[in-house]
Amino acid sequence: MPSIFKALASISAWVLFVFGILSIAWSIVDPLVRSGGISGELYHFNDVVWATLSVLCIFLSVVVMKIRKGLE
Repeated sequence: MPSIFKALASISAWVLFVFGILSIAWSIVDPLVRSGGISGELYHFNDVVWATLSVLCIFLSVVVMKIRKGLE
């Protein structure tokens, strides 16, 4: 395979991984800085969506790295 595909797979994996890590951090920080703090409001549906997306992005970054290994 041409090396451009390996480079694109590496870039995609890193973007997914960084987005996943930052989303996890945001999922932790967001309820803390909301009005009333963590005890002031209930857990919102968008918090569940952010947490799910962050775990999904980290999982997809692992899948992309496996695909990249297969390109070699």
